[in-house]
Amino acid sequence: MRQEQAPVTATIQPPPQQISVSPPPAPPETKTNKLGLCQSELASLKQIKPKAYAAKKAHFDRLLSNASVYSAVRSDVNLQTKDTLDALYKYKTNQLCADIEREVLQGLLQRGESVK
Repeated sequence: MRQEQAPVTATIQPPPQQISVSPPPAPPETKTNKLGLCQSELASLKQIKPKAYAAKKAHFDRLLSNASVYSAVRSDVNLQTKDTLDALYKYKTNQLCADIEREVLQGLLQRGESVK
């Protein structure tokens, strides 16, 4: 006696689609928090390296003063000028904050290394 075998069926599924997910844009308070952190590190630098603090503080104040002037006239300038100056002030701010962060780190490392 021969048993009948059930027919074999296969289901072919298409390959899964790749979905790229980009992170949501940073909330506006992130900019403020980043600048606030930079100001906090600048205040820390006053205790760690007072001479470096004086120079960075003067630079920080000039940058904020110039950005304030730009902010006052920003709505009156063309889009290309806005794009250029927005990028400039973002770059200058990031550069200064990175310099402050580096000074704080170096100052703390020097103090740590001096402990014997």
